[in-house]
Parts: sequence; C-alpha cells; structure tokens
Amino acid sequence: MDRNYELQQHHSLDLKDRKNLVLTGVKSIESFDNEEFLVETSLGFLLVTGKGLSLGKMDTENGDLVIKGIIESMAYVSGGNKSQKGKMMKRIFKWFL
Repeated sequence: MDRNYELQQHHSLDLKDRKNLVLTGVKSIESFDNEEFLVETSLGFLLVTGKGLSLGKMDTENGDLVIKGIIESMAYVSGGNKSQKGKMMKRIFKWFL
C-alpha cells in the first residue's frame, strides 16, 4: 500500500493534561503563534487555540506534530479560505472566554 495513502487516511489526537497535544496525520502547519495553530490534517483543517502555545516537535516524514502549552479548544474548520478560517474562529472563541 502507498505510504501517502496511509497518511491521508489516518489522523488522531492525543491530549495529555491539556498541556501536550500529539497529532498524527498532519500534512502541514498553515499558521501558528502563541495563541493559535491552524493545521492541515488528512481529515481537514484543525484549529487549536490556547495560551503559551509552542511547537514541540514536527515530523514531516510521518505526519506527526506535538503542540505544547495550555490547550483551550480544538475545532475542525471547513469552507472558506484558510486565512479567513483562523480569523473567524478567533472571533467565535472570544465570545466563550
């Protein structure tokens, strides 16, 4: 079986103590700062928000990503262009804080 096909099909999230998020099936990191990561996964775009976020590890060969910091939310984003997705989600989450 083609390895790229396998990466496209498998995606998982493992959140430990809201401080360490391990993702598999990651295609790319579209944007990130200390409050927000927008990640393209094999199953769509994932927006991770929090405080003090940082890139712990990125393995591009296997599609693994580790995000460290205080994780406040994770949401899959669909539709629209990528730059507007982060801005839209940021406005939505401000209502909940």
